[in-house]
Amino acid sequence: MSDSPLKRLLKLQEADMRQRDMETRLENLPKEMQRLLARRDEVMASTAAAAARFRAVKQKIQKDEALIAELNAASDKLRQQTTMVKKNNEYQAMLASIELNKKKVSEAEDRILLAADELEAAGKAGARIKFANDAELKNLKAEFDELFAFSKTLKEEIARLREGRPALLENIPPALLSAYEALLRNQKGGPPLVPAVDENCGHCQLKITAQTAVALKRGEVVFCGNCQYMLYDPQVLEG
Repeated sequence: MSDSPLKRLLKLQEADMRQRDMETRLENLPKEMQRLLARRDEVMASTAAAAARFRAVKQKIQKDEALIAELNAASDKLRQQTTMVKKNNEYQAMLASIELNKKKVSEAEDRILLAADELEAAGKAGARIKFANDAELKNLKAEFDELFAFSKTLKEEIARLREGRPALLENIPPALLSAYEALLRNQKGGPPLVPAVDENCGHCQLKITAQTAVALKRGEVVFCGNCQYMLYDPQVLEG
């Protein structure tokens, strides 16, 4: 039995199933890698949004600070002009403008005080988000690099299996090999050669005929009368 067609066929099938699994894995890798890239973009966008919130509050404060400086400068200019005004109504109008500017300055200072708390909160939240996101980005990169390296390993192993396949075809009866290859092309059909267990087909699970069972006991490779998959008796291999 060391060089039987059954053993040669099982050895071929082992290599083919390994190659099929690797090809399926390789086919699915781009989707996994794209998922990682999409998550990376989400994480980076989250960090950018937190930073944008901080900048928006800071710009709001800077805008009010610029307004205060502008109002104070305008008030100083008005105070200087009051010394040269001779008409009382003009003088009163200037004082009113100065008072209005003072009110606007006070309102801006109040907004700055409120925004200062908002800025501190945004800064702390942004720091927490960046810290967590930086850690996730590092993990995502490591996972992506691992998948990229794995894809290279898969390609190399698939190439090795394809290169070694012709040697595994030697001395397999043409009829068996032809039937095996036809079943193998059915990508969703599972292994072409399956064991018969308790006189049931290992593929369709239906009971085999008595004649088929006798042939299996002789170590032959036979075909299931229902699903046409190839059958063998695992006990023959053990014996």
